[in-house]
Amino acid sequence: MTTQTLSHSALVTQTSASLIKRIGSAAYRLLERMTESAYEQYKPILRNHYYL
Repeated sequence: MTTQTLSHSALVTQTSASLIKRIGSAAYRLLERMTESAYEQYKPILRNHYYL
């Protein structure tokens, strides 16, 4: 019974880690898109004020 409990908790931990990685990468992609969108929106202002 101890072996089943340990293997089950190890499986849950592995699945949880995978899910956390997937959520993290999705959040990173979303942040990247939002940053890109904000940059494109304010690009003319940045060029005029900061001579970029």
